[in-house]
Amino acid sequence: MPSVNIDGRDIEFEPGETIIQVTERSGITIPYYCWHPKLSVAANCRMCLVEVEKAPKLLPACQTTCNNGMVVHTKTDRVRDGQKSVHEFLLINHPIDCPICDQAGECKLQNYYMKFQLDSSRMQEEKAHKPRLEKFGPYVIYNGERCILCTRCIRFMDEVAKDRQLGVFNRGDHAHIGIFPGQELDNPYSLNTVDVCPVGALTSSVFRFKQRVWNLKRSPSLCGGCARGCNINVDQRSGVVFRFLPRSNDNVNECWLCDEGRLTYTRANDGRLSQAQIKKGNQIEQVSPKAALDEAGRLLKPLAQSKQGVGVALSLHATCEEAYVLGRLAKEVLGADGVTLLAHADGEADELLRVADKNPNRAGVALVLRDLGLKTNTRSDLEGQIKDGTVKALLCLGHETDDIASLAAAAASLEVFVHVAHAGTVLADAAHVTLPSVSWVQTDGTWINAKKRAQRLVAGFAPDNDARQAFEWLTALGDRLGVAFTLQSAATIRAEMERNLPSFKESRLTEVGPLGHDL
Repeated sequence: MPSVNIDGRDIEFEPGETIIQVTERSGITIPYYCWHPKLSVAANCRMCLVEVEKAPKLLPACQTTCNNGMVVHTKTDRVRDGQKSVHEFLLINHPIDCPICDQAGECKLQNYYMKFQLDSSRMQEEKAHKPRLEKFGPYVIYNGERCILCTRCIRFMDEVAKDRQLGVFNRGDHAHIGIFPGQELDNPYSLNTVDVCPVGALTSSVFRFKQRVWNLKRSPSLCGGCARGCNINVDQRSGVVFRFLPRSNDNVNECWLCDEGRLTYTRANDGRLSQAQIKKGNQIEQVSPKAALDEAGRLLKPLAQSKQGVGVALSLHATCEEAYVLGRLAKEVLGADGVTLLAHADGEADELLRVADKNPNRAGVALVLRDLGLKTNTRSDLEGQIKDGTVKALLCLGHETDDIASLAAAAASLEVFVHVAHAGTVLADAAHVTLPSVSWVQTDGTWINAKKRAQRLVAGFAPDNDARQAFEWLTALGDRLGVAFTLQSAATIRAEMERNLPSFKESRLTEVGPLGHDL
């Protein structure tokens, strides 16, 4: 295989690879603005200039293809002077308003200034003025004075979103990014332009001025907006989620995320339950976890002993581990032969990321319940069973379903309704006992996406007050009903699933890594 020598290291490369592609995978740092691994090469920022022996001038690493025996230097005085000069030119018209810029703390311009320049500006003339605070669309705001015209946003819209909504207008110092007349940036992937912007030119109207990024703590998770299972990073502070950002996984979503999915971060905050509740008459009282479990056990036990009249409902946002514990509880303790699946109706889909199925773990739940020998039915089926008296009691995990008010109205007529959920909804208002679980971004579990890829959810931050993992409530409830589940953790559940469920015997469920794997 051919090799290139970079800073004294001989590194093999694939034919056609550029210098910057080789350095990126080899841990050698070359600064850049306009280059992006998933976009075409523009080579217009000139920040990635390197010295190639026998070349008469510095060459852009993003555009220069490697040749066998090529010798490259990235840290010479000549290279550093070139990078410093380029950076100074990029800052000539920049307002240097870092203290009030929403990009501060994650801005390449700021970081590279500290690394390559650290000089005061020599610019004496008045800086060029450009459009500021221009609303490109419902979610994206543009500040032309901060823009370095790297054109990443334009290339994303042209090449990935396949929707030419942005362009460069005017020339020279007056050039700026803009939308075409009579249009707005309303593509379903518009917020990816904010992600690819290396400076503070494009900002999100949703996140803008909500938090300083250095105060946020980040954890990996999955998007629950549809069955694609896009990989995300969750940014939160003190348990409040402020944004979702795409996390790179070439097998699922590359490094992109649709606007619809990233805006589901609000679901992790809205109406979050933190204390157990018992309904007495028309009043809801907050009680201790023990009191709530004791009451749930007392209410369910007579019907569980008769093995008749107990319905079980499960959201398709539940993890495979939660589905397994609930399925065992339904079959072995409550005498149920089926489970009602709470689901969202199909929505919009496209060829890039969005899947019509808006239920992130339909495939996983279906596999688990099938292997347990449990039938499935719909919310309307359950409402009919409640109405005709077939179902007298209901154990429900989750609240993610269409027409939730209709289900709540039906459940309000039950003799017993025990609800496990992370958000307070009309279902929690109707329940005799509500046990507070945690949202998917706080859950240790597994989802299986529409393409049968198992991916791990991570408990990114601690639960509030009495909230806990849903499977912990279910195993504790099993104890109250006379069955001791020896399932102390999600890892224990996964190991048992591999032993007991045919679909998971070869799944390597216990080995699912940060990027998941196909089943």
